[in-house]
Amino acid sequence: MQKSVHNIYSKVIIFFIITTLWLVPSACKNNSNNIIPNVFVNFTIDLNDPMFNDLKAVGNTVVITSAYAGTASAGYNNHGILVYRASETEFYAFDRTCTFEEAKDQAVVLEHTGDMSVECPHCHSVYILPSYGYPTDKGPARYPLKQYRTSFDGQIIHVYN
Repeated sequence: MQKSVHNIYSKVIIFFIITTLWLVPSACKNNSNNIIPNVFVNFTIDLNDPMFNDLKAVGNTVVITSAYAGTASAGYNNHGILVYRASETEFYAFDRTCTFEEAKDQAVVLEHTGDMSVECPHCHSVYILPSYGYPTDKGPARYPLKQYRTSFDGQIIHVYN
């Protein structure tokens, strides 16, 4: 009986060791589904600047291009960056590059500053900005727009990666 309990105990330990070794590598995988390559992004927006009056209202979006802060505000392939005001204190920043067949080098389009979605003119994928840039199921895109980090101090929005 003593030997049987010892064998069961050894098998349980071996099982846990193998399970742990199998789970650790899969837990470390990057599942962000971010297919747009990384580019340097680092700029600030002062909400007192008349150029950004649209961002004073929740639900509005502005397009930032390299004309604003050079390559630090250009996004991938100079497509630009969308800055969306989600709430009084929260802003989202997205690269304008369509995530469907990124090699086709298409930028999504914002029709009006109050729109909460953008569309790719090539594949007609529609991305919902309040939903973290995820596409609807009506187009071929399956990945969200590349998102950049933001911080807000009450007056200045910092967009960076």
